[in-house]
Amino acid sequence: MGRDWDPVVRLVLGGIADRLNLGFEELDDLQLAVERLLLEARSQDSVRLSFELSDHGVRTRIGPLRGEALADALQGPPPPPGELTLRRILETVVDSFGVEGVEADGSLVVRLEKIVRGV
Repeated sequence: MGRDWDPVVRLVLGGIADRLNLGFEELDDLQLAVERLLLEARSQDSVRLSFELSDHGVRTRIGPLRGEALADALQGPPPPPGELTLRRILETVVDSFGVEGVEADGSLVVRLEKIVRGV
């Protein structure tokens, strides 16, 4: 997945934000989380994104993403204080995240959840 997909991802996320009445900051947080995970997939030929909308927010699935380092970053121990890591970014910008599935080749499907505030 190359940088050519950035405008498409932003357009889709913008539509989701409009439908859910997400504020600018919530949309920005979700975009940052998705784009950061897509950076992890930069050497891959394809990655699937799916979105599940509810009255309370949006659940995003991204995968397959390759890499043992990614699994360690998401499932390992918390990073040292002050270190800006993928895990720290996700902890800051989404309400929850995790590895939802591991494919036969060891690649991961990552789940991100963003809750709509004030519902």
